[in-house]
Amino acid sequence: MNRTVSVLMLLALGSVSCATAPPPHSVPSNSSQLSASTSSSATDAARYRAALEEAYAQIEARSQGSASLPLVDVDAGLSMEIPDHKAIRGALSYFSTDLHESIQTSLDRSRKYKRMIDSVLAEYKLPKGLAYLPVIESAYLETLTSRAGAHGVWQFMPDTAREYGLRVDWWVDERADFDKATRAAAAYLRDLYGQFHDWPLTLAAYNAGPGRIRRALDENGATDFWQLLEAGAIPKETRGYVPTFFATLMIANDPAAYGFQLSEPAHSGEEERRVEIEGPVSLRYVAEAGNIDETLLRRLNPSLRRGMVPPGRCAIRVPAQAASTVAQRATTLRSEDARIALTAFTVRPGDSLADLADAIGTSTEVLSQMNSLRGGGIHEGQTIYLPVRERELASLLNDEDDDSYYAVTKGDTIYSIARNHGLSVEELVDLNQLDAGQKLRIGQKLRTTARMPLAAGGM
Repeated sequence: MNRTVSVLMLLALGSVSCATAPPPHSVPSNSSQLSASTSSSATDAARYRAALEEAYAQIEARSQGSASLPLVDVDAGLSMEIPDHKAIRGALSYFSTDLHESIQTSLDRSRKYKRMIDSVLAEYKLPKGLAYLPVIESAYLETLTSRAGAHGVWQFMPDTAREYGLRVDWWVDERADFDKATRAAAAYLRDLYGQFHDWPLTLAAYNAGPGRIRRALDENGATDFWQLLEAGAIPKETRGYVPTFFATLMIANDPAAYGFQLSEPAHSGEEERRVEIEGPVSLRYVAEAGNIDETLLRRLNPSLRRGMVPPGRCAIRVPAQAASTVAQRATTLRSEDARIALTAFTVRPGDSLADLADAIGTSTEVLSQMNSLRGGGIHEGQTIYLPVRERELASLLNDEDDDSYYAVTKGDTIYSIARNHGLSVEELVDLNQLDAGQKLRIGQKLRTTARMPLAAGGM
């Protein structure tokens, strides 16, 4: 029965009992007392009739579908056993008071993702309650990064993400691709449950890593998560993580009881399509070619870290109405994008990564990361990408006497070079992407005049 109707009926029954119960052992001693008693009974009876009429009206309205019942997710709540533990009750109290606004916002945001998560969980034969795990992981924010480096709605660490098939490199971070990351998370959770056969331990392992949980169990002779919690044998974050998840599940099971509300899940994906195109090409140019708002296109593709489609074939999301236009130009967009600041370069005899970085005004770290170089080494004949426009590359690499550069000599410092060329230290550092306190090498070339932006993709 609806809680409001229940309360009204209880009030009504209380009222009628007051109105019809015989008086206690004494009888009114005078007419004024009798009059007051009669008046009180009449008032109680009126309250009873009003409450009963309201209850009947609500019952009738619900039977005719004219009133909406609060949305609950009973299936999620019943899909996993919720332990009875003081830590869960404490988390529930905290969520319902101090963190109420944040939790409600997260529940509201889940509406966009819920149907897709439910579908994947069903495919992997996992409990529906896991759809609410992102409430405490990321609040369903696709680009959230933790202090430890976990990223995306499911907060994958880079190595675990790669282990489960997600691309994480200088160009792309598929931890922010919700569809792919959700499938990876489902596969990971399924594997963890296969190891622990217990959901509290599985969730703890998702948060802290399976190795740490196995060691904690062995070292403490424990058999369940709650023993680890009581012993303080696992990180503080993990001790709070599992109870807060179950508190979230209790809220989803009966949101109104704790002051929350759920919204009907949205039908996601109906207004967008995936189109495979050849890169490199900037999202800005794709937006222009498809008559798409650039901000929207970037928002649809949060995994493209540099604002561009990387070299090779890559599927991107576009609004449904622009899909055919973009698909028709899938193979030609990269050659048409005149603004793209990226060039394929074949390494010449004697070239080193440091020399190339100095010549184009970037760092060896950037070149290593964008080309996935192990150890920072390159060899003759190797093709790598350089973050510079093709028309600028020849002059940057071949003009050794370019007045835009200064070759470091013995005794030079960043401060002295900046001062001698009319620059501030900050300007010189910015022009050459130097790190604070970085030591200079004799012969190193530093740019001393402003250049056109060289960031990949024209970001």
